[in-house]
Amino acid sequence: MTQLEEIIRAEIGQGPMRFDRFMELALYQPGLGYYAKSSGPSPIGRTGDFYTSVSAGPLFGRLLARQFLQMWQMLGQPRPFWIIEQGAHDGQLAGDILAWCRAEVPEFLEAIHYGIVQLSGTAKIQQQCGPEADLLSYITWFENLEALSVEKPIGVFFSNELIDAFPVRVIFFQDGSWRESHVILKGDDLGWAGQPIEDEELLQAIKNLNLPRIEGYTTEINLRAHHWMREVARAMQRGYVLTIDYGFPASVYYAAFRTHGTLTAYVKHHAVDDVLVEPGLRDLTAHVDFTTLARVGESAGLSTLAFVDQQRFLMGIAHSELSGGGGPQVKLQDNLRAWNTLTHPDHLGATFYALLQVKDAPSPLDCMRFARPGGLE
Repeated sequence: MTQLEEIIRAEIGQGPMRFDRFMELALYQPGLGYYAKSSGPSPIGRTGDFYTSVSAGPLFGRLLARQFLQMWQMLGQPRPFWIIEQGAHDGQLAGDILAWCRAEVPEFLEAIHYGIVQLSGTAKIQQQCGPEADLLSYITWFENLEALSVEKPIGVFFSNELIDAFPVRVIFFQDGSWRESHVILKGDDLGWAGQPIEDEELLQAIKNLNLPRIEGYTTEINLRAHHWMREVARAMQRGYVLTIDYGFPASVYYAAFRTHGTLTAYVKHHAVDDVLVEPGLRDLTAHVDFTTLARVGESAGLSTLAFVDQQRFLMGIAHSELSGGGGPQVKLQDNLRAWNTLTHPDHLGATFYALLQVKDAPSPLDCMRFARPGGLE
């Protein structure tokens, strides 16, 4: 039994544990959680448990940087222009973005303040894993979003595969009412038990959704994502909020056929149903409900510009280069394999989505060129 499992079992000894608490410990317990280990191999890439768009090479970062350049120009080239990332993992994406700016548009680089907002329990990016040494001077670390808000940033706040790792509440429908799943001890194993829902925030969230009232129907609600979106909206003075992740609009997320929700564990690139086994050694994840996320942002002062799959999002950014136009280049011709991985529907192009929101900033942007109207219904 691992040290983390001993901690979990001791806490369960005081009473049933809500699943979001279990997920928080399993992923973020300092030094022991899946994302909080101070040593060991990276969970990302061929030898890890999952791939990200960053795993395809520097092209993804170059494309984002190209879009950020347009955002800077649309905002009137402010100095500083904040590029703020949360969920930076090993810092590779930050390095790819800054390296492209240095090579292609050095005057843009000189305007950039790159902020990295830490996640609770995760270690600060190590120099040898992330940006090159001369690019580290452009980076400022923030302990949380409240610390960031002091800067009154103008620019872009973005995340790539962040929300899917936020601890979720698990609910199920039984005997005419909704109940919440807790983790208990069943002999020598961890198991599930239903409890009445007394949390008013969760009850209101359930009320706001058109959930199927099907016996045994199980799903997740990500209240942590709601809180996060409100904090991001408050922290940004002006600019754009870009959320890239895998997920669905609410009509698909909570469809009647999705009877077991989206909660999954990943081990060596394989999905595993039992999320309670080996806490701290497996990635735990749930898809993003983009409709609710967008609505929460709108209630906090953001406007929704686009919801688009990654294929169309990146094709919009690359359109000028693809059509032989001028301007800074991301060198697509030299990175066709990575481009195919990022955009092909059989790879990442139809798996990931981008939600683009704005606060007192102009549009449209290149990334919106091929966005279809609606999509969040």
